[in-house]
Amino acid sequence: MDDFGNELPALTRQQINQRFDTGSERMAAIERELGKTRQELHELKHQLTELLEFFGAIKGAFKVFHWLGLLARPMAAIVALGVALTAAWNAARGGIYPK
Repeated sequence: MDDFGNELPALTRQQINQRFDTGSERMAAIERELGKTRQELHELKHQLTELLEFFGAIKGAFKVFHWLGLLARPMAAIVALGVALTAAWNAARGGIYPK
């Protein structure tokens, strides 16, 4: 012991090498797990990107359907007017009852 009571116990070279080997094995295992985790995160990021692109496309489709819906009512009125005018023309030209 030294004067302060905090002297480290003496280790042999074999014990130190064993501790280094154990630490190296542990670090290699951590690096392998980190690589697997990184790969899984990359795959999840790719899937999330595809999902966001899909939602963006759906949002655009709903905008198109909205505009088509806004055009549908006036177009239906125009078609109905055309049908009514055609029926009136036919009625005036040939009569209501067949001859």
